[in-house]
Order: sequence, then C-alpha cells, then structure tokens
Amino acid sequence: MFSSNKIFFPILCIALLFSTTNQVWSQSIEKQTVLAALTLNIARFTTWPELTFKKPESTFNLCIYGDNVVQQSFSNIKDKQVSKRSIHIINISRLRNLNQCQVIYISELERNKLIPLLLDLKDKPILTIGENMEFLQAGGIVGLENINGKIQLTINLAIIKQSQLVISSRVLKLATIVNYPIPNN
Repeated sequence: MFSSNKIFFPILCIALLFSTTNQVWSQSIEKQTVLAALTLNIARFTTWPELTFKKPESTFNLCIYGDNVVQQSFSNIKDKQVSKRSIHIINISRLRNLNQCQVIYISELERNKLIPLLLDLKDKPILTIGENMEFLQAGGIVGLENINGKIQLTINLAIIKQSQLVISSRVLKLATIVNYPIPNN
C-alpha cells in the first residue's frame, strides 16, 4: 500500500499541473481569439490612403508579433476580407521590413524596443494595435486591454492623425480616446 501511494502522489501532481496548464492555455487562446476578432473588426472600420495598395489584387497584410498562442489565434481570421482584400497573416519574429504591413498587432514587447519601433512607424499608414496602456503611451494607435474581464478599446487620436489613417466614427464612439504624443525616447 505504501509503495502505491508513492507512485500515486507524483502522478496526481503531474495531472494537476497539466490540467492547470491546459486551463491557463485555453484561457489565453480564448483571450487572444477575441483580440484577433476585434483586430479584424477595427481593420474593417479603418480606411487607408489610396496609394497604400499598389495593385488592385494586393492582399491585406496583417503582421503579428507574439508567441505561438497569439499567432495561432490570428490564424482563425486568415483569408477573411478587409476592404474587399483577403487577409494575409504574416508572423514576424524580427521587427524589420514592416512597410509590407497594413496592420501590426504587437502582443508583448519591451518598452526599449517598442518606442523606437513606433517612432519609425509614426508617419506611415500602418495601424498598430497592442494590449495595454503602455503600448499607447509608447506611440501605438489602438490599445485592447482586459480590465475586469472586459476588453477596453482605447485609441490614441494624436498618433492616428499622423498615420494618415481614418478610423470610423462608429468605432471611435465605442472607444476611450487619448492623445498621447510621440515619446522622445
């Protein structure tokens, strides 16, 4: 009996660890799936300058910077339509060659890398979306933050004006509007 308890306890601990990990994993996937759907809808209510798409058949490039869970969640919106263009998901691991993107979704990035990136994008027609207020304070356009189980949509109007993008008034009515200037680094 004693030896079976020695075996049973470690197995129970491993089972509990995996059940907790799976629960956290599924909550994370659910959260990211909701954020992916919101990103799609915000993109659908955003207008890009006419010269953004060089050819009529150009795809709509949505670039994702994040871990595997984030990237997997955005795969659900692949081939959906924005402005009559099919969405092409580009998972990026390096923050280079971003001019190909119409939207950049940034899950987590250290502030010392985020500020220079957003400074580089500030005058370009690229919709930047992140997950917290720090993202907006660093020069991001749209923040999607989970507050008490609800996603708070916040838009940085100062930056959207510089980007030459237009977000529909219908979205602006649902959002909290902030005017954070571009940080000096």
